[in-house]
Amino acid sequence: MDEEDEYIENTWTYISLCGEPTLYDGLRFAKDLILANICLRFIIQYISMPHNVRHSLSLVFGSFLLYFNIGWAIIWIYGLTIGTYVLIICLSIFTKKCRGFFISFCVILFLLSCELYLINPKTWQQIRGVQMIVAMKVISVAIELDRNLFKQMLNPLEYGGYILCPANCILGPWISFHTYDQYLHVKFLTKRWVQIILFNLFISMFCLVLSNCIVPWYIDDNVSKWLTAYRDAQAFRMSHYFVSSMSIVSMISAGFGLTNDCHSDLQVTKPFFIELPRSLVQVVIFWNIPMHQWLKNYVFKTCQPYGQFMSILTTYAVSSLLHGFNFQFSAVLLSIGTFSYVEYNFRYKVALALEVCCLANPCVKQCEHKYKKNSLLAVFVNTLFSVLTIIHLAYLGVMFEASFSVQESGYSFYHTINKWENLNYFSHGLAAFMYLIYLMM
Repeated sequence: MDEEDEYIENTWTYISLCGEPTLYDGLRFAKDLILANICLRFIIQYISMPHNVRHSLSLVFGSFLLYFNIGWAIIWIYGLTIGTYVLIICLSIFTKKCRGFFISFCVILFLLSCELYLINPKTWQQIRGVQMIVAMKVISVAIELDRNLFKQMLNPLEYGGYILCPANCILGPWISFHTYDQYLHVKFLTKRWVQIILFNLFISMFCLVLSNCIVPWYIDDNVSKWLTAYRDAQAFRMSHYFVSSMSIVSMISAGFGLTNDCHSDLQVTKPFFIELPRSLVQVVIFWNIPMHQWLKNYVFKTCQPYGQFMSILTTYAVSSLLHGFNFQFSAVLLSIGTFSYVEYNFRYKVALALEVCCLANPCVKQCEHKYKKNSLLAVFVNTLFSVLTIIHLAYLGVMFEASFSVQESGYSFYHTINKWENLNYFSHGLAAFMYLIYLMM
């Protein structure tokens, strides 16, 4: 009994020593997001003002928030914002069709130049996420101009207010200009607003403590390498849920993602479908829903005439380039694209051969399979694929565990290869095997 009491006491001591500073840092970070966005919401809520003034306030509050978080590195954000606006104006003089392609190429080239030549690695790691959000917004504006979704080119205040909006300039999520403009005019006054903010703040802090303190503790280093890989990958996923929930806090604080009766329709991720996945395809969709929508609308659909595999490959290539010229991110994203493509087609063949409801995505309309989703065979097959997906997630997520110095400067080629080599390249071998079986079926 004494040993048990001592174990419990040591456990709570560890959790408190880890949890208190973790919560302190998390809440201190949340404070700036919440204050900046609540101030913006109160001003546009209670003061009647012209259209352009609203965008100007968004630009000003977003600039202050960025400066307090990344300091003078904000000049790189301004550089990308101003440079792309001028470039869009210049391109619009000569063409009305190819602006999306040229802007996409120039934005990705700028990001790669910043990472490789212009900015030191430590500073780049601090602003990489912000630059990615800016890049997604810029590219979406250029492509929507090509699709004639704007009556006229955005003026500088509209463009700047959208790009640097405090609701999502730090953590995201991406929203289109039309959605942003609509949210600026939503008005509400209810206690439910505060309740939604506090609820999502609690979720984000809970995920942060899980990522930093609980998950690394409940599985020891002395267990099998696959359990260790699962632990490290799950800790990384929990940190992603923290960022996603905090991004909702930021959006809701500004009144974004709310209807006039103060109901939220904002979703960034779905942890349940990731921790207990049906397929890798669902993990890709629900990992970052706004990012998935952006890639689907602006990349995948554009490449569809060139075939499904080329569309998927291009989509994941663009995603990896937006994340930076980083072998780790590129390898993971391209591997996920390949694995999900193989799994999708393999499960389609299995469903046809066995007449069982086991597609990568569940049947939306009336299921025409002989063995429905609740049949014993369907449950068995889908459970088997779910287990394989969890193994894939452990395999792909394991290299995101590293020392703080490595995280600051970025992950190297050798770091990624060593992590996968330790797991015998299992998922890549399994994907190749499944693809061979698919070809023979």
